Amino acid sequence: MLKTALRLPITNGKFPDGGVVLDPPVVLAPMAGITNSAFRLLCREQGAGLFVSEMVTARALTERNEETLRMIVPGEGETPRSVQLYSTNPIDMARAVAMIGSEDLADHIDMNFGCPVPKVTRKGGGAALPYKQISSQR
Repeated sequence: MLKTALRLPITNGKFPDGGVVLDPPVVLAPMAGITNSAFRLLCREQGAGLFVSEMVTARALTERNEETLRMIVPGEGETPRSVQLYSTNPIDMARAVAMIGSEDLADHIDMNFGCPVPKVTRKGGGAALPYKQISSQR
């Protein structure tokens, strides 16, 4: 069993000492169609430390898509609030991050830069987005 807690720095001013301690240091990964607020509540009741929302697209968020906004609503007592963003466009990603911060929609943002699934990377998202950004600056 894990005995070491993990300190997650959060600098939005809502957490004492500028962060939160995840104990146990277990993070529920975002899963499309699975990690809705009801599922996150079940996991919280079982003792997970951090719960990430379903993956949402940055563009749909900034366009205020009703379903996307519903997906990031935290469950009652869910803290810290964590959202995973997906994008194929670095500008959309930046706008979504700014929106989440300025509108206090989450305490933690997980940017999907690691998904290797061809369906995602073929469109320039996931693991391809950082590469796409670097390539465009050459």
